[in-house]
Amino acid sequence: MAIKIGICDDNPQQVELLEKYINPGADEYEIIKSTDPEEFLNLVQSRKPQLLFLDIDMGRISGLELGEQIKARYEDTAIIYITAYEKYALEAFGVRAFHYLLKPLTGDKFNDVFREALRHIENARTKTEKTITVKTKKEVVSLKLSDIIYFEKTGHSIKIHTLHRDLSYYDNFKNLLAMLGAETFIQCHQGYIANTSRITGFRDKTLYLDDHSELPVSRTYTDAVKKILAERLFAGKDEQ
Repeated sequence: MAIKIGICDDNPQQVELLEKYINPGADEYEIIKSTDPEEFLNLVQSRKPQLLFLDIDMGRISGLELGEQIKARYEDTAIIYITAYEKYALEAFGVRAFHYLLKPLTGDKFNDVFREALRHIENARTKTEKTITVKTKKEVVSLKLSDIIYFEKTGHSIKIHTLHRDLSYYDNFKNLLAMLGAETFIQCHQGYIANTSRITGFRDKTLYLDDHSELPVSRTYTDAVKKILAERLFAGKDEQ
């Protein structure tokens, strides 16, 4: 089955360049494209795209707004924002962008991120949903890692905040982190571990999550938090 790839940029030459880099002649790709955000939104309404390349600065509807609307319908769609302005970085991260590329694009820079996005799509097709099993006072519970927003240390217990409910069990963060893996969750404070996929921003020593939670970031963990955000957001940016 062909991978559906969407391109929206109000510059026709940029759309052509992206098409050239993707190699639309290959059977494994189906390209959905437009220079108009509203037209593009209509095009993808009934055709779930697995990967999007969106310009940010497009007049009436920005790429960020467009991305938010598409994410609301297709949460798993990977978005790569392409823009000349680095100032949009945190906003792009707020809609859980897969990557953020700065213009002018080069073939090498594009190909690195494109290959990574294709690996991400393939892994999403084949992977089994990871879970964690914990024993509370009353039950043994298996939770999807994707449903967990963050963990909170409360005395000798750990409180798990999920999309659906909160629950507590006895354990410590050392054991928990060994089970979770550094790529999925990150400790930001002595008392908190956050799901990296639910982070929407980091400023003023505070981590912002997509359920509107705000977690403190202590000095000990600041560098680690910045590193994982940079790895997720600027993997396609030129080395400074």
